[in-house]
Order: sequence, then C-alpha cells, then structure tokens
Amino acid sequence: MDSIFNRTIDVTKLAMDGLMTRQKATASNIANVMTPDYQRKEVSFESQLKEIVAKDDLKTMIKEQNSMQYNPTSLDLVGPITQTGLTPQEARYLQSNIYSDYNPQIVDDNLSGSDSSGNNVTLEKEVMSMAGIGLKYNMLANLEQKQFSILKTAIKGD
Repeated sequence: MDSIFNRTIDVTKLAMDGLMTRQKATASNIANVMTPDYQRKEVSFESQLKEIVAKDDLKTMIKEQNSMQYNPTSLDLVGPITQTGLTPQEARYLQSNIYSDYNPQIVDDNLSGSDSSGNNVTLEKEVMSMAGIGLKYNMLANLEQKQFSILKTAIKGD
C-alpha cells in the first residue's frame, strides 16, 4: 500500500502542476483574444506522466524480481548489490529520480488557423478548456483528499 499511496500522491501532484500550467496558458489565450498576431498557447504533459508511471512500474518490477524491499541507503557498489542480485545498472535506476525530468512547457499552437489579424484564439474553445481544466483539477484534489483520509484513518486506527 505504501508504494501505491506514494505513487498516487506523486502523480496527482504532478498532474495538478501540469493543469495549473495549462490554466495559465489558457488564461493568457483568453486575455489576448483580440491581440493581433497572437498565437494561442497550449500545454501537453500527459505523455510525460505516462512515462513516469511506466518508469515507476519498471522500478517495481526490478524490486519484485529481486525479492527485496528497496532501501536507498543500503545500495552501494560493493555490499548489498551482489547480495540482492541487482546489477549496477538496476541499482542506479532504482536510485534515480524519475520525477526530475517532468516539466510541462507552454508552447505556441502553430497548427490552428488564424483570423485576418493573425490571431488564432477562439474564445469559446478557451472557455470550454478552462472549464475542463477546473473539473480535472477538482477530481485530482478529491483523489488526494481520499488518499490522505485513508492515511489519517490508518494513523488514528478508527
């Protein structure tokens, strides 16, 4: 449960960070709906989250194959690696921070058609996007609340 709990909290936090970045980009789009030559901004982070989950799954598989509970302080190149059967590459991978490369970027949307002023923002689409972002953010906040409620129950013993 510990691994699932941590991963849920970590991934929801990253997703919420991505949604906040997307919200900022959408707010900028709405604010510049009438600005000549403005190119709408967009943010894509879902593929990064999928990659993080896949990397975490690989870490879990390595740990399970070696029938050990991962302890970062016990992995050094001389001692426990040979005892646990981990290769040096597996040990380095288990010690790596899979979250460090996560960085949602705001980029220009050059694929959408522009109007006569060169602006490619459609207000209706941006407002719908803002509503969708809010719904997703609330869903993730509820998921985190449930996770912390489970932890609170476990601590209190209710």
